[in-house]
Amino acid sequence: MLFGQVRAQDCSGHGQLGSDGTTCTCENSEPGKGQWGWTGKSCELRVFGVAADGSDVTQSCQDQACHSLAPDEWMCYSAPLTWKTTSDQWNYLTVQLSRTSADDRGDPDIYGLFYGGTTGQGKVPEKRSYGYDFRETSSSSHLQVVKSIKRDDFGADSDYTGVYLCIKAYGEANVSYSLRALTTQCPSDFTAEGDARVCSALVNAPADQQRSQGCTAEGQCICKPPWNKPVSEVYPGLGFEDCSAKVTNISSSELTQTAPYVKEHEEVAPAAWSFYKFDVADDDYQVVVNVAGERDSPCASSGYMELFLKYGQPPDYHYSHYDFRPAGQYYYDDDSDLEVTMDPSDSAFQRGVWFAGVNGDDRDMCRYTITFNKYECPLNCSGRGDCVHESDGKRKCDCHQGYFGDDCSGEASRLTYDQQVSKEESSFEYDYYQLPEVSPTMLTHNVEVRIVASFSSSEFTEWSAAVPEMLLLNGDVAAVPTAANHTFKLTMEKQNTDYEINLCPSMLSKGTWRVAIYNPLRLYKIAYKLAAQKLAHCLNDCNGNGDCDADGMCRCRDNWTGGDCSVNQQAACQPGSRQGVHVPESHGTCWSECKCEDGYRNCKYETQSCVDFTCEHNFRRRGSSNECIQDECTKDRWSEADSHSCLQECVCPADGSACKVADACLKDSFTCKDGYKRFSNGDTRCYKVGCESMSLQAAMSLAVDNGKAYGVCTCGTTESEDHDLCSYQTSDLSQMAVACNDGYALVDARKLQGSDVYVAGRCVHAKRGTPGWGVFLWIFFSLLTGAAGGIGALWWHEHRYKRSGLNDSLYHELSMDTGF
Repeated sequence: MLFGQVRAQDCSGHGQLGSDGTTCTCENSEPGKGQWGWTGKSCELRVFGVAADGSDVTQSCQDQACHSLAPDEWMCYSAPLTWKTTSDQWNYLTVQLSRTSADDRGDPDIYGLFYGGTTGQGKVPEKRSYGYDFRETSSSSHLQVVKSIKRDDFGADSDYTGVYLCIKAYGEANVSYSLRALTTQCPSDFTAEGDARVCSALVNAPADQQRSQGCTAEGQCICKPPWNKPVSEVYPGLGFEDCSAKVTNISSSELTQTAPYVKEHEEVAPAAWSFYKFDVADDDYQVVVNVAGERDSPCASSGYMELFLKYGQPPDYHYSHYDFRPAGQYYYDDDSDLEVTMDPSDSAFQRGVWFAGVNGDDRDMCRYTITFNKYECPLNCSGRGDCVHESDGKRKCDCHQGYFGDDCSGEASRLTYDQQVSKEESSFEYDYYQLPEVSPTMLTHNVEVRIVASFSSSEFTEWSAAVPEMLLLNGDVAAVPTAANHTFKLTMEKQNTDYEINLCPSMLSKGTWRVAIYNPLRLYKIAYKLAAQKLAHCLNDCNGNGDCDADGMCRCRDNWTGGDCSVNQQAACQPGSRQGVHVPESHGTCWSECKCEDGYRNCKYETQSCVDFTCEHNFRRRGSSNECIQDECTKDRWSEADSHSCLQECVCPADGSACKVADACLKDSFTCKDGYKRFSNGDTRCYKVGCESMSLQAAMSLAVDNGKAYGVCTCGTTESEDHDLCSYQTSDLSQMAVACNDGYALVDARKLQGSDVYVAGRCVHAKRGTPGWGVFLWIFFSLLTGAAGGIGALWWHEHRYKRSGLNDSLYHELSMDTGF
């Protein structure tokens, strides 16, 4: 602080201290072109005089190091700008700052301050980052930055006479730079090489390369096609103000269901837009727009593009300013395609004029190929099915055998038993496989199929939002497993860990089984391994007298036979040995014991009874009976429905029969979902509430003279699962609220019972209010009765004109019209 006071007292040796002892008059603080001076509160800033003519202002002073700064150093430049004379017609000041030093540890930032005249009297720059009229501080991430300032933004009555452009060096290294400034009537900028452009065309470009026909006095470019606005109303900032946005019109003959529109080597400048106008006809069911970044494009390695579609006008990236965009809007090395599919399945789809917009990277020019396809059916069934027109207007694909999915694009690779599939790291969402065929031998014996999967990734972390899943679906030939449609799901939470799902014989006999490896974060690359294994279970493990093969059959060694290799062919049977007979309908094996007369003669198995009864895998014996059952559950099951969720009890009967999930919910666990409420009598049922009581909804189908109708949400008293408790009245105008347009008042309305809402009525011109003699009596009455009487008259006047909550503004207007 003391040092600053000392500098102020001597004006840093570059000025004179005023009589007040605090104000410095600096040497040549507003130098002419090519002159040096000093500025700042204490004359601490060196300043060089320049002209805002688009040239590099440092060229003429580099011998005095005006283009190079050490860390934390400042350098200022002064350019005259006249705001009030007709000789200097400019609307825009455009400044370009370019870092010319190779060491990116040095970062130059620019700060601008208008000075002079009565508006800028006493304004001088200081060595701080605030108090300036404009600045640009993103040069650390860009070699060049351009800042455009519109004069009208600083007031039409301003009378500044010049501008200071001050550069501060940030970072750890010395920095060198070039600086250009230009005043123009229309929007301007600079190329990376420093060439000035007006209305997005080089200043000295030939006439056929100019994008505008001129400039209005207000500073608007009069853009030529295809740079002009395609419709009268467009969102600001898209580039139609400075002719930087291009619109390509795609004719109906260029884009048909049999001929796609393809445009290669398209270019979009940094942060700019390219638009494409096309029509969706009545017979077009689906439109697919694809933008594929070209590998040699300057923005291919680290930049990005974005794609947006909107009906009726060019889109931009703000929410609600587009109807479609790619899901996730991915753009990176291994997935440089952006794609939008729109069809009647999305409520935003409609037929008519559409615009597709490609927005460029903020650093580099992007080059791409854009493709438009129209289809009669989803992707024209990928050439693997037939398009079916249904009676309700919908269209679907009838896929040929072996293909599946809405567009028949799905094709599952067939697994082979005990052969592992390995996939290297890649980006994908779903990979599909089909289980091998199940042989009759596998079904008649006790053979399971085990699906084993694991994954690894160099990009996943412990805190990743989601992890891969293995999905299994049992269905018809068209069925495809997804995150929303599957029979079994197994979440693979840890890398390089095997996860298994077992399918028993009774499950394998039903339909087609498909497997999907699902990567919910397709942005991340994963590798995985997948295998289908046979798990055979032979009777008694073949009693040690044979080997169990892959189909669950015992291959007996010499002198042994039987389903479990328990019979010695050299003897009828061994006393005390047992013979098993499989009973398929009971899912088990009956074991008969070998008994002999006199302990060793006439040995045979007692087949009329079972000394033991064993069950197939995943079955259990029902008590002591010769019957095996399979439990439906082993624990309570959590159930989800559209309206509620609850816990259903796993009930195991006392007689030993199969455990089953109870149909009814446990009452204490029953919970209704959002938008539903539980029946007031305590039943485990939910009814839908509908709308909020006494809320309003615009009734667009009913016309009201000089106003608008609003349906009133009313609630019934009968709770039902079949209909909402509360709904809007939108058909009977006598039961609807009316809001009058400006200048009209509501009359003949009535108050809805049990609420503060007025319904019915009509809108009349507010001038039809109190007549002149009524106003006179009102004024006279107010003077006599004072404030209390005035309050009572106000009540009378309010009810005279039936003021309602929907007509507050009209009430005010009516009171003004009547002098009240």
